[in-house]
Amino acid sequence: MTKLDKAAHTVIHQCLQVKKDEKLLIITDEVLLDLASILFKSAHNKTKFAHVLQLPPQYVYDGLDDSVGSMMRNMDIIIAITSSSLSHTDARRRACKTGARVVSMPNITRDTFERIAKTDFQSLTHLSRKLRDILTMAKEIRAWSANGTKLVIPIAKRRGYSDTGLVHERGKFSNLPAGEACVSPEEGKTEGILVVDSGLGVHPEDKEKLVMTIKKGKATRICGGIAAQRFTRQLARFGPESRLVAEFGIGTNSVAKISGYSLEDEKVLGTIHIGLGNNVSFGGINRVPIHVDGVVYDASVVIDGKKILDNGKLVFE
Repeated sequence: MTKLDKAAHTVIHQCLQVKKDEKLLIITDEVLLDLASILFKSAHNKTKFAHVLQLPPQYVYDGLDDSVGSMMRNMDIIIAITSSSLSHTDARRRACKTGARVVSMPNITRDTFERIAKTDFQSLTHLSRKLRDILTMAKEIRAWSANGTKLVIPIAKRRGYSDTGLVHERGKFSNLPAGEACVSPEEGKTEGILVVDSGLGVHPEDKEKLVMTIKKGKATRICGGIAAQRFTRQLARFGPESRLVAEFGIGTNSVAKISGYSLEDEKVLGTIHIGLGNNVSFGGINRVPIHVDGVVYDASVVIDGKKILDNGKLVFE
């Protein structure tokens, strides 16, 4: 069994616990069809009702066709392995509401996919849920980093969430790779500076850091050379609500590695991330059709006066 086959086996047997004759749909596109095919092979060994749907290229700009959403609502399990994330779409949320178990792997690389098989889901789940409970009870987060990030994030009366990768119950959802605890900040209240190490249009080869000024819960100024220009153009397609601070998260995955891309970077133990745009999945009210994350490495975090992270190291008990 290859490393990719082992990862696919982990997704089907451990993360989703696919049962015989469950209806399973793998949604993919041309970019990730090879990994989707490996997942299909493993899924088909568990259920004869496994299917692959390859989306046309224009879905990245036009969104999902209603027929795709209808198909999703008739499935027991959905695996979204696409170059453009389906995690924060209404189609995904509606599928979960009808009982589908969903995992999403947007823009995943082969190396990141392989590492899924090495994940210690038991310890990851324990830590993620512990941090989730801390976030649920908290009123304020203060986060900073040597890269220049300095944020004050009010979260009173907001529920924390844990992303564990274990999707065994009806209506549950998770990213893969998994591993974070997150919360949606109070709208209009986050203040500070975010200096992005990865995500938000930042490429590993970019020479300048993307720097964002946040006032009253929105990104009011974005600078940082080519990365800033690229990201500003992306946000402009969705209007001013795309600049809303939608999420604060802490990575909890000890196997995940810094790769320069946010999907895995935000799960790395000791990183933090800030999401912009849609926050409905976290209990918010901003339905703009975009959600993007910026990751900060080696962060320090204090929640209600209690230090949680110190330069990327967990320090709470």
